Amino acid sequence: MAKRVRASFRFWQTELFIVVIVVAILILSGSLSVGLKNTLTEMGKTNELRNASSLAQRLEPDFPVTVESLDRIRASVAEYRSIYDAGIWVYDKGGLLLDSSYDTSPSPEALDVARIAGLADVAPYATMDLKPGGMVVASRVIRGPADAREGVVVTASSVDSSLAILGAVRSRLWITFWISLVIAGLLGFTFSELISRRVRAMSKAAVAIAAGDFEQRLPTGVAPDEIYDLAVSYNQMAAKLGEAFSALKEREREIAAVVESMAEGVVAFNAEGTVRVINPEAVALLGLPDRPLGEPATALTDDPAVLEIVDASLGGAGAAATVCLGELTVLLHGAPLLDADGSVDGAVLLLSDVTERQRVEDAQRRFVADASHEMRTPIAALKGILELLSDGAKDDPEVRDDFIQTMHAEVDRLGRLVADLLTLAQLEAGSLEPAMSPVPVASLFGDVCGVMGNLAERAGVKLSLEAQGDLEVLADRDRIVQVLLGFVDNALKHSPSGSVVHLRAELVGGAVRLAVADEGTGISADEISQVFDRFYRADKARAGGRGAGLGLAIAKEIVEFHGSTITVESAPGTGTTFGFDLPLA
Repeated sequence: MAKRVRASFRFWQTELFIVVIVVAILILSGSLSVGLKNTLTEMGKTNELRNASSLAQRLEPDFPVTVESLDRIRASVAEYRSIYDAGIWVYDKGGLLLDSSYDTSPSPEALDVARIAGLADVAPYATMDLKPGGMVVASRVIRGPADAREGVVVTASSVDSSLAILGAVRSRLWITFWISLVIAGLLGFTFSELISRRVRAMSKAAVAIAAGDFEQRLPTGVAPDEIYDLAVSYNQMAAKLGEAFSALKEREREIAAVVESMAEGVVAFNAEGTVRVINPEAVALLGLPDRPLGEPATALTDDPAVLEIVDASLGGAGAAATVCLGELTVLLHGAPLLDADGSVDGAVLLLSDVTERQRVEDAQRRFVADASHEMRTPIAALKGILELLSDGAKDDPEVRDDFIQTMHAEVDRLGRLVADLLTLAQLEAGSLEPAMSPVPVASLFGDVCGVMGNLAERAGVKLSLEAQGDLEVLADRDRIVQVLLGFVDNALKHSPSGSVVHLRAELVGGAVRLAVADEGTGISADEISQVFDRFYRADKARAGGRGAGLGLAIAKEIVEFHGSTITVESAPGTGTTFGFDLPLA
């Protein structure tokens, strides 16, 4: 009786242990099978995605597609087909199939899904159906010039090799299961504990990888065991996922660096109108104290024109406008961001500072209008005189001579205007070569007085020369004389009879300051900022009088050409002083 009890107990103990072993092995087998299936699936998708990416990079120089590049595309497809032995389909951005090569093909619906997902390029697209007759499909966008999406590559391979691996592993697991049953009594608790530890390590590693820790590795043990291959596969998967994740992060950093360094402002919104991305240029143009990330569009500005463009873009319509943001003129471009289904997933607002460009364009328009206006007067006068002469005035010698004299004056006036315009253009273009040399100040003043003496005498104005010692300056003599002549001419125009125009030269801080001062009506503070504008004249007269309002504009360019600036000191009723500094010779 006791013997039977002992035998039964041993049988029960053996049976219980075998049951425990069987259950443990079944659990392990199931876990390993699922894990291996997931691993094979991820590896298959990764490999297929790598093949699609490699071919897409190879085809990028041939897009946009031309007749010649289409032949190269087909040659590349044939070459890759021979290397990877996978089905290949190449589409343009409109969905037109450019070339394909395959033995077996996924369904048309699967190809369409892969093509659309690859062209969207939101995330790498790959899918794998790990079952008999299944396929792994991947796609990658083909980018052309300026990073534009020009097409997509779809590749597909059979999963037979993965199924063979999975079947082999499962068969091996079953062999291990039966062997384990035979030697369960010998290995006992040690073997089951070893298996349990490995399973726990796998689960922990899988959870860590799912959480983003790609540094996890499974121990492979000192000697090979029944889960060695799976541990190696897990480790390989973790390494490849880590590399892919690092590459993705690096790409995100590069894109962020590009956006941050752009000369244009960029603001990206999500579908709800919340700010997702804003670069420093946009912050500066909008006059914001910091980046309002996560805030609505109204946190950027209360300008209705800006908000209207944002709303239009979020509604699916692109918009553009030029608005004034404080002292800046900003060109706005809004565009919607569409997902794979064509739904609006957000919007992008680009801001460009066009203040200087608009100022230059306005100045060019004013310059053309003023130049045309100034030229029209002498041309109209000449035309009128010629018509009178043609109508018979040429037969009267006195009238004819008077008209000819007037024509000479108008031609001279027109010639001076053209010469001034040419000089101004040459100065601004930097095409005039300087003739720098030591020039005595007394000689400069003498040249000016020699030219303007008669004009000053007729105006009843005295010219006074006031120079300290034998000063010499380093300058282009003819250009500086031109500047002083312009100053004196303006002084004579605005000086009453009996007054004095002073030509001064004094040593100031290691440089010589040349100045022309009059005792005329003076210039208001508002006009001082305009006197150097082209065609500007204080009396606003556009007809009659001498000059076209270019003298001070030319003088400003000449003085800046010498590395100096013109200063103006004036007030209504107190006269005006124009001055500038030149280096000692």
